[in-house]
Amino acid sequence: MLARLKNPKVVNVLTIGFALAFGMLYIGQVNAAATKGYAMRELESQNDSLRGERERLDVEISRLRSLDSVTAREVFLGLQKIEDVKFISAARDDVALR
Repeated sequence: MLARLKNPKVVNVLTIGFALAFGMLYIGQVNAAATKGYAMRELESQNDSLRGERERLDVEISRLRSLDSVTAREVFLGLQKIEDVKFISAARDDVALR
């Protein structure tokens, strides 16, 4: 076996074989990292668009909860205007302990 390793042709073939093997491993790792980076960029883009959609929906919720919006939809919501308002207040604010 050692006699074969001393032959320059065998050493050259082994060197080229190892270089090709390590080159293929390197290309595989770079490709995997690039694929993960692309997926991450795509998810970040999707996250940004979802945040924008959420902000738009928050503004829409605020608009629909506003007094003007409720007033405009009072018939649709089945609301009635109060004519004579009476407030009830407690006579005393006493509190007792047991």
